[in-house]
Amino acid sequence: MKLRGLDPSDLEALERALRRGEPVYLDLQADLPPELRADQLLPCFEGAITRTPRFTEALREHLPLPGRDPSEPLSVTAIIPTHRHTPVGLEALRAQDCDLEVMVLANGQVDGVRGDRVLRVPWGGHGATRMEGVRAATTDYVLLTVDDALPRGAGCVRALVEALEEGGYDAVFGRQVPWPGADPVTRERLQSWTPAGRGHWPVERLDNVFALYRRDTLLEHPLPSVPIGEDLHWRQGRRVGYVPAAVVVHSHPRQARELYRRTRDLHLQHQLLGEPPRVASLAGVIGALPGLVRPVLQAGPGELRCQLAELLGQWRATRLARRP
Repeated sequence: MKLRGLDPSDLEALERALRRGEPVYLDLQADLPPELRADQLLPCFEGAITRTPRFTEALREHLPLPGRDPSEPLSVTAIIPTHRHTPVGLEALRAQDCDLEVMVLANGQVDGVRGDRVLRVPWGGHGATRMEGVRAATTDYVLLTVDDALPRGAGCVRALVEALEEGGYDAVFGRQVPWPGADPVTRERLQSWTPAGRGHWPVERLDNVFALYRRDTLLEHPLPSVPIGEDLHWRQGRRVGYVPAAVVVHSHPRQARELYRRTRDLHLQHQLLGEPPRVASLAGVIGALPGLVRPVLQAGPGELRCQLAELLGQWRATRLARRP
C-alpha cells in the first residue's frame, strides 16, 4: 500500500493497514503537516519518499530497523499476556531476524495464534502472570510485551539484545510511538516518555510494553507480585537502558474512566515505594486546575474530563496510601 497524503482519512487507512500487517510506503508530495512529528510517524512506514531528496534522506533515520544476517544466533522468547484479543504484533515478532519463540499467556479464548506456544494462565496481576511465562521459557533472553503493541522492523529485538550486552544493563526497553490517529496529548506524552534518539543510554525508568531481560536475571530476581507497576518496582536499584531504535506502535484512546483507574493504581504503587504524592489533597486538585488549560486547548473540550479523571486518580491514590 502506498500513501500520498497524511490527512485524517490517510491516517485511518494507515492504522488499518498496520493492524492487518500490510506494509505501507509513503510517497509525499508536500512537507509533513506541522502537527505530525516525523520521528513518531515514519516508524509506521516501510519506506518514505518526499518531493525533496535531502528531506527523504533525513526521514530514513526514522524508518524501522531492517533485519540483518546475524553473525551470532540469538534465542529469545516473547511473552505476551492477553485476555482480550489476538495480539496485534504476532506477525511482526515472527518476522524478527533472530530465533524468536512467541509465548501467549492466555486468560480466555485467543484466535489467530498459529504455531505459537499458548499457556493457559489465570490472571494473577502483571508481575506474577509474566513470571509464569518466564519460568516456562527455555531461551537465554525474554522479551516482555503486551497484546496491543506492534513491533516495527525485523531488527528491533536484536537491537535490544545488543544494547543489553553492550551497556551491561539488567534490562532494556524500547520506544513507543502512537497509533497514527492518536490525540495530541498522547503524542506529546509518549514523546516525553520515550523520545527519539540513537544508541542507548541508562535511564531511571522501565516499561514492560517492550522490554528485554536475561531470563536468568528474572529467575534470580523475579518481577514482584503486584497488580500493576511491576516494572516500576523491579527497576529500583537496577541498571536499566533505553533503546530508541527498538520501536513499537502502542497507545490507547483517552477515556476518562480508564484514565482514573490506571492513574489511581499506578500512583498508589509510586507512593508505596516512598515517593511523595503528586496531589496530596482536594486543595491540590483545585490548585492544579489552571494547568488543564493547555491540554484542553490542544485536544478539545472532551479532554477536560480526561484531565480531571487523572487529577482525581492521583488524589484517590494519596487517600489509599494513607490508610493504615
